[in-house]
Amino acid sequence: MPVTLSQTTSRYWVGDFHEGVILSAGIGSRLRPLTLHKPKCCVTVDGEPILARQLRAYDDAGVTNVTVIAGYLADETKRICERIDRQRPNLDITVRTSEVFANTDNMYSLSLAAKDVAGKEFVLSNGDVVFDTGLLETVVESDADSAVACDTEQFSEEAMKVSVDENDRLTHIDKEISEADAYGCSTDVYRFSADFSRMLFEEITKTIERENEYCEWTELAIDTIVRNKNHDLSVADVSQYRWVEIDDFTDLESADLLFSSLSSLESKEAIFFDLDGTVYLDDELVDDAKARLETLQESGVDVYFLTNNSSRWKDDYVEKLNSLGVECDMNSLLLSTDGVIQFLADTDDEVFVLGTTAMRDALADHGIETDSDDPDHVVVGFDTELTYKKTREATLAIRNGATFLLAHPDAVCPTAEGMVPDCGSIGALVERATDRKPDRIFGKPNAEMIQHVLDANGYAPEDVVVVGDRLETDVQLAENVGCESVCVLTGDATRADVEQSDIDPTLVAPSIEVLDQFISVSSEASAQRVIDEGAS
Repeated sequence: MPVTLSQTTSRYWVGDFHEGVILSAGIGSRLRPLTLHKPKCCVTVDGEPILARQLRAYDDAGVTNVTVIAGYLADETKRICERIDRQRPNLDITVRTSEVFANTDNMYSLSLAAKDVAGKEFVLSNGDVVFDTGLLETVVESDADSAVACDTEQFSEEAMKVSVDENDRLTHIDKEISEADAYGCSTDVYRFSADFSRMLFEEITKTIERENEYCEWTELAIDTIVRNKNHDLSVADVSQYRWVEIDDFTDLESADLLFSSLSSLESKEAIFFDLDGTVYLDDELVDDAKARLETLQESGVDVYFLTNNSSRWKDDYVEKLNSLGVECDMNSLLLSTDGVIQFLADTDDEVFVLGTTAMRDALADHGIETDSDDPDHVVVGFDTELTYKKTREATLAIRNGATFLLAHPDAVCPTAEGMVPDCGSIGALVERATDRKPDRIFGKPNAEMIQHVLDANGYAPEDVVVVGDRLETDVQLAENVGCESVCVLTGDATRADVEQSDIDPTLVAPSIEVLDQFISVSSEASAQRVIDEGAS
């Protein structure tokens, strides 16, 4: 049975055109593990499910009655429809469910909407396409009685291509059309007249009834009509609009970049880059990190580096970055250890540090003794020189009443070989041994990690960006500060992690390399670098 989510008075608009269908029954197996717990139409782009974006576009284009065909994990699809229904009171959404989605293609899904739109004008889209609202509006407002939204400026082997006659009427639609014969690529968005709608559903019925053929595409029925009958299906050129059909992770990556709401980076006052897993892995820069950082610095953006890694002190990081060709000084480095020092420097309390020699020396240089036999505070850091003796002393001190201070919460540290235990894991060992949770945790995602820099330089949150590889620390830090964020997938986070998290980065990027797409001066700066390097 269909589920009708609302009944409201339809608006009148040009053409008195009301009906729409979104085909969203598919599994999306090429997007696993993202689609293990949600259908493909519910995968997010720029923090919003694909289906929700389409429903809003339909409403903005004036389509008032939309039938959504659900299938795989239909309850997830229905939940999105219910949410948009509440937000858009002029939009009537009917959900029909395919019970055989695993063994059918979108022709069968469209057949389920026959009672809603057969013989009527309607707009059709596949539920795995992300597009600008203007694309749908162009199709709806086209002078043609029937139209397929076509991008005439690109050619894709995976996309449906169309060929047309001298009057721009379709003569063929198929994936196998050659580039020489293709007028353009279909964006899987259509507008059908009442006459074409009638022929389309007649052809779909014949195809499905013929030997129970359910595994066919709607385009087969369209192609049969345009090749054998008089018809009114023309094209609407939508090349000026953004669109991505999302079949696999490469497509999703493209959509994440194309539809991100991230502001232009050279318009920012400052950008804070995480190090491990973002700028480098072990002793190797990630992709083209050096060029991206240089472009930002050349465009006048203040670049800072921050890390929760408390195993080293600032001079070590400066030396490492400089050796990798990245310009950096002590003033542009922010460590979780900074917060520990600031907290302890205001007291005369006794301290014991479970940490590396570098961390202990850093505290000692700020007047903090680190080897008290009867400490008031125990600091647990990322100790790559961990011994049982130090762990034993820290545990006993905390059991005797010392304050438990954790330098940062990262459970693992990314390396070229994979993830290894970090400060959070060492802290968990002490926590289990003492039956005490940390009294205070420093570093990311605490806003204080960078807030003092914003205050000192007069940066507003909207004028800065945090770039990192961890949702729970880097991106959460940005949310705590109230600024934009970039989550790169070269370290801790995966695209599946982003999909399952309530923490929403402004941009999900495969690596720091793609940031040049958000720097309008990148080409000029890169060209100048080539000239300079050639001269040297």
